[in-house]
Amino acid sequence: MELPEILKPFEIEAKDCLAKGLIGEIEFSSTTYQVQVKDDSSDQEIWTFLQLSPEGELSDYFCDAEEGEELAPCVHICAAYLRIFNGHEQSLDRRFERSLWNEMGRLYADRLGDDPKVLKKEGNGSYSCHSVGGKLLFEAKAKDAKTVALLKFLFERRRSDTEETSLKFSNLSQEELKLWREGHPSAHLKYELSFWNDLAKHLMLLQDSGESYRISYEYSKKGIPNELVISFKEMDLKFYMSEANLATIIPTLATVRSLLKVYDAPEEEIKKIIYDKRKGCFLVEGSFRADDSPLHDQRRQRKNDGISLDRWVFVPLDGFYAKDPHWLLSKKQIKEDEIAETLTQNFSLMNKLVEGTALHEDPIEVSYTLAFDSEWNLHLTCYLFSPGDLSFPDSRFFGSWAYIDDDGFYPLEEVLFLHVETIISFDDISDFITKNKAWLNGQEGFHVHPASIESQLLYEVTEEGRLSFFGQLDVKDNVGDSQDFGSWVYLAGRGFYSKESSSGTHLRAGMSFLRNQIPLFIKVNREELLVVHGFFSNASPIMKIQVDVQLDKGSKIVVNPAYGLKPEYQGREVQFFDDFTYVPNEGFHEMPIGLHLPDRFSHHVEIEFDQIESFLTQEVHNLQPYIKSIDSRLVKPISLELVATDLEKQVEQGSALKYLVKLKYQSEIGSVDVVDLWTGMRKKKKFIFSTAGLINIRDKRFDWLRWLHKSQVDTQKHVIKLSTIELMRLYAIDEITIKDVKTEKQKNSHILLQALVDLKPPEDPNLAGLVSTLRPYQKLGVNWLWFLYHHGLSGLLCDDMGLGKTHQTMALIAALFNAKPEQERVGPLHILVVCPTSVIYHWQEKLAAHLPHLRVHTFYGATRTLQGFHEDYDILLTSYGISRIDSEHLAKIPFELAVFDEVQLAKNHNSRLYATLVGINAKMRIGLTGTPIENHLRELKALFDIVLPLYMPSESDYRDYFIRPIEKEVDTGRKKLLSRMIKPFVMRRRKEEVLHDLPAKIEEVSHCDLSPMQARLYNEVLRSGRARLLEDLQDDSKQLSYVHIFSLLSGLKQICDHPAVYLKAPDKYKNYTSGKWDLFVELLSEARESQQKIVVYSQYLMMLDIIEAYLAEMGVGFAAIRGSTSNRAEQLRRFKHDPSCEVFVASLQAAGLGIDLTSASVVIHYDRWWNAARENQATDRVHRIGQKRGVQVFKLVTKDSFEERIDALITKKGKLMEEVVGIDDHEIIKSFTRQELMEFLQESKAWID
Repeated sequence: MELPEILKPFEIEAKDCLAKGLIGEIEFSSTTYQVQVKDDSSDQEIWTFLQLSPEGELSDYFCDAEEGEELAPCVHICAAYLRIFNGHEQSLDRRFERSLWNEMGRLYADRLGDDPKVLKKEGNGSYSCHSVGGKLLFEAKAKDAKTVALLKFLFERRRSDTEETSLKFSNLSQEELKLWREGHPSAHLKYELSFWNDLAKHLMLLQDSGESYRISYEYSKKGIPNELVISFKEMDLKFYMSEANLATIIPTLATVRSLLKVYDAPEEEIKKIIYDKRKGCFLVEGSFRADDSPLHDQRRQRKNDGISLDRWVFVPLDGFYAKDPHWLLSKKQIKEDEIAETLTQNFSLMNKLVEGTALHEDPIEVSYTLAFDSEWNLHLTCYLFSPGDLSFPDSRFFGSWAYIDDDGFYPLEEVLFLHVETIISFDDISDFITKNKAWLNGQEGFHVHPASIESQLLYEVTEEGRLSFFGQLDVKDNVGDSQDFGSWVYLAGRGFYSKESSSGTHLRAGMSFLRNQIPLFIKVNREELLVVHGFFSNASPIMKIQVDVQLDKGSKIVVNPAYGLKPEYQGREVQFFDDFTYVPNEGFHEMPIGLHLPDRFSHHVEIEFDQIESFLTQEVHNLQPYIKSIDSRLVKPISLELVATDLEKQVEQGSALKYLVKLKYQSEIGSVDVVDLWTGMRKKKKFIFSTAGLINIRDKRFDWLRWLHKSQVDTQKHVIKLSTIELMRLYAIDEITIKDVKTEKQKNSHILLQALVDLKPPEDPNLAGLVSTLRPYQKLGVNWLWFLYHHGLSGLLCDDMGLGKTHQTMALIAALFNAKPEQERVGPLHILVVCPTSVIYHWQEKLAAHLPHLRVHTFYGATRTLQGFHEDYDILLTSYGISRIDSEHLAKIPFELAVFDEVQLAKNHNSRLYATLVGINAKMRIGLTGTPIENHLRELKALFDIVLPLYMPSESDYRDYFIRPIEKEVDTGRKKLLSRMIKPFVMRRRKEEVLHDLPAKIEEVSHCDLSPMQARLYNEVLRSGRARLLEDLQDDSKQLSYVHIFSLLSGLKQICDHPAVYLKAPDKYKNYTSGKWDLFVELLSEARESQQKIVVYSQYLMMLDIIEAYLAEMGVGFAAIRGSTSNRAEQLRRFKHDPSCEVFVASLQAAGLGIDLTSASVVIHYDRWWNAARENQATDRVHRIGQKRGVQVFKLVTKDSFEERIDALITKKGKLMEEVVGIDDHEIIKSFTRQELMEFLQESKAWID
C-alpha cells in the first residue's frame, strides 16, 4: 500500500499516532469508514470520515477537527488511512470480505435469520442457540464486564439502523434504498443490517488490532471438524459447521491462525479477478505452484491420507489441501458466454475475488417495453430499472445475468427472451398473442381482452343500488390507430381484442345484482369488468371515512359508517357499497387501503348483548382511529376517584363500631354509585355503562366490592355498611375523598374520616398506676395503641431495639385497666404476654417494677399451673415454648389483650407456634418486633394473620399482587400500596429519628489476614467443594443443594474464625494460628485498658469455648449465655453489677433478643451473621435507652475471603424491611439468587502462602 501524495506530509506524525495507540473506534461499511483519532496535543477525540474507491484509493475524506468547507488533509486523516490498511496491501473492508468472521456471520444470518430473539440468554453475558433437536448451533460467552455490556447491546438492546444514523446506507443504489424503504431489503443489505454482521466486524477488528486468540475444533463421528471453537481474551465463541458448508468455510480459514492449516486455498492461488467492461469478460490474475517441488510431493502424499470433502482433502491434525489448483487459474479469462454459469455456480468465491465492480446477490425481475414499428412488427426491449439501461454502451446481457455500466452484475429472473431486444414479426404476432395472454395482460396498453370487439357491455346503477348490464354494438369510427392480426384486432392504448365473442366470459347483457351482492360480484369479476366501458373510475370521492358508535335504549351498541366527501363531490350523488363507491357518469372506485374500514363495520352494524364483551375488549381498539363520535358511556374514564358523599358512625351490639357510607366513583365526565357496581357484579355483568363512562367491573380495583356480603349493602338507600378495619383497608387500597364540604352533615363526615386517617383516639388514655415516665415519642406510640383498642383493632409495634416497646405496651395495659374499673367489669380483665424464654424474667422484672398494682402469674417451668389464675391474677406471662405445649388450655381463656414479644419468631405460617398464636382468644393483639421482615414479604403476611386475621388478601392473591411484583419485578407502585395498607397497623420509629440524646454508636469493620496455616486449610476446603457447586449453579435445570452450599460457606467461615473451630478441637486452640484471633486479643486488651466493659458475640459454640478458656487463663472475669444456660438472670445480674466482671460472652441466638447490656460500651462481633437484622438486634442490647456512654462496635472480617462479600449482599437484603415497613439463618441463604451465590464462590480468592 502506497500512501496518497496528499497525505505524505503527515506520514511521520501519523505513524507516531498509531504507535501511541491513539486510534479509537472504527466503523465501516463497504468502502466507507469512520475512524476515531485522539488528538495528541489536546486529548480531544476526533472523528474522521474516509471514502475509498473500489481499488482502495482515497476518493473523499473529512475531519471534524478541521473548520471551513474546503477538503484539507491532516494528520488525523493520514492516521486513519494507515490504520485502515494496517500494513496490508488491501483495505480493511476487502480483508473483512474474505475473512472467516464474515463467512460465519453470513452463513448464520442465512441460516438463523437476523432477529436476536433466536438467541437464548443463559446468564450474565452468555447467549446460545440450539437446533430443534437440541444441538448447539452457536454460543457466545463474555469474560469481562465491558464485553458483557457489548453482547447485551448487540443481542438485546441493539437499535435498528436508519439512513440518518448508519454508515451502512452510504453505498447503496437508489434501487436498493427503494426496496429497503418498501420493506424488502436485498439479501446483502439484510445481512449488513444484522447483528451477525456487527459481531463479525467486531471479531475482525479484534484480530486486526493484534488481540491474541485461539481457534480449535470439535469433530463429528466421521472425524470431520463440525464445531469451531474461538477464544479471545474478552470472549469465547462456538459455531457449528455442517459438512455441507465446510467447502465455503475452508478457504477463509487461511485468513486466521488455526490448529488446522489451509494449503493451496483459492485465496492463495488467485490474487484477484477484474471485469473488462470493454471486452465483456473477466480477467484472472493468479500465482502458480511448482508442481515438481519437494513440498508439492509431500503435499500430494498427505492428500492421499486424508478425507475427501468436495474439492478439498482433510488430513487430521494437519489441515485442508485443495485437490487441484482452482479451475479459474486454467482459464486466465472468463469469456462472455461463460460468465452467467461462472457467477451462478461460484457466486460466493467470485464475490470475494472480483475487484472494481459489484456483484449483487438478489435477483432482479426483468421488465420490457413493447412497441410496433412502421411494418407492425412488435419490438420487445428488456430493461432492469429504467427503459434502455441495458442498451448503454458498456451494459451487457448474459442470459441469466446482466451487467449495468457503473452499477455491477445482477442475477435475473422472469427472463422470457434470450436477447436484450426481441422482434416478433407481423406474421407471428397472432400466435404470440395466443401463447402469451397472461404475460401481455401485465403490459400496459397491450392487454388481451376476452370480449369480442363487436359485443361491448354497458351498465347502469339505480338510486336503490341495483346494478344491471345491457349490450351495445361498438362504434369503430372513433377507435383511432388499429391493426388486424388475423384472429386478433389491436386497438392503440387498449390492447388486443378477439374477433369473435369469448365463450369464457361470465358477463352477459341482462344480468342484474342487488346492493348487498355488488361488492363480492366486483371482486370476483374484476378482470372481466375492466373491459366494460366506464365501469371503473380512477377518482375517489372520499376524503375520509369514520364511524359513529352509540348505545341504544335496548343496551345494544350501534355502529354506523360516516363518510366525508371531497369538496368537489359535495351535493352530488354518491352511493356506497362496502369498500366501493359509485358516482354516476364516473363509475365504481375501490377505496384505498388507508380509507378502508374494518370489513365488519363497512356498513350499519348492531352489536348484540352477547357480543358486547368481544367488541369492547378486541374490536373497539382496532376501530379507534376511525371513530368520529362515541357514546360517553362507552368511553373508559381517564381518572376515577372514590368519593364519599355521606359517612355515619354506628355502634352495634357488643360495642362493635360500624360505618354507614355512601360512595361513588367520580370521573372527568360523571359519576357512578358503588352500589350500582356491586349490583352489576351480582348479576354477573362484566361492564357497566354509566355516566362516569365504561366501567370494567372485573378490574382488581373493584375487588373490595366483591368481598361485601349482601347484608352489608342497602340497595334502596344506596348505603354500604363497613367495619372500621374494612373502611381503613378500603382507604388504603383506594383512597376515599370527601368533596365540597359545605353542609353540617358533610363536615361531620369529613371529621369522622379524618380521625380514622390520622389514627386519633376519641380521648387520651388514662395511665394512672404506671410507674414510669414516657418519652414524647413513646406517648405517641401509646396513643396509637389506644386508637387501635378503641376501634377494636390490633397491630404491630416495630420500633427499633432499645426504644421501649415494653414500656409502651405496659402503658396500654395500664390504660385498659383504668378504662374498665373493677366495679364496672362484668368479669375479670386478663392480659396475656408471650415472649422468648430468654427474656421471660426480664418481663417479670419490668412488670413488677412499672405495674406493681397488677398481679402477674408466670406460667413457666415444670411445676406450672393455671389453677387460680382466673380469680387471683391480672396478667399471664409465659414463653413461646410453653404456649405451644399448653395451647389447648390457653385457647380457652378469654383475654382483653394478648402481647406477643419478638413475634417474628412465629413468621413461619406452617409452624405449630403460628397456629398456637392464631388460636389465642383475645379482643386485641399486639405484636412486638424490631424486624417484621427479615428476609421475605411472606413473613409480613404471617405476622398480620396473627394480629389481624383476614385483613391481608388470601395466600394466592397476596403472592400475585405483592410478593411477585415487589420481590421479583421491583414494582414501586405495589410497594407503595402495601405500605399504605399496613401503615395504620404498624408503628415503626428508628433511633436516630427519636432519640436525639442517645450517645453515639460508632461501627467499624476491622480487617485481618489469614495466617499461613489458615490459608492452606482455606484453599484445601475451597478447592474441594467449589467446582461441583459452581457447575450445579450454572445449570438452571438442576435443583440447588442449599445444604451443600451452606455447609461449604460455613466451613470457610469457621476457618476464618480459628482453625480449631473447623477441626473441632477447641481445647487445642494454642496449636493453631489465626489472624482474626490475634486481632481479637489486641482489641480486648485495648478495651480493658480503657476500663470499658465488653460484649463479645459469636455464632459458633466452639469459638465461645476458646474465648472463655482464654479469659479464664488470663484471670479476666466474665459472664456467659448460651442456649443451654439455665441461670440467665444471674449471669445478666453479675455482668451489670459486678465491677470485676469485664466481659460478656454470648451466642447471637441466645442473647440477641430482649435483654439489657447497657453496662457495656464495646461490642465485638467475632464473626458476621448471615442476617443483618439479627446482628443489629444484638448490638442494640448495648446501644439502647439507659446507655450513658458512646458505644463502639467492631465487626471482624478476614480480608480477601468470602466474608467480605457477606456484608454487601446482606445489607442489600436488609433494605426490604425499611422500604415496606419503614425499616435463621440456614434459610436466609435461600433468599440469594443463583447469580449471587455464584459471585460468593467465584470471588472467593484462593490464598497463596
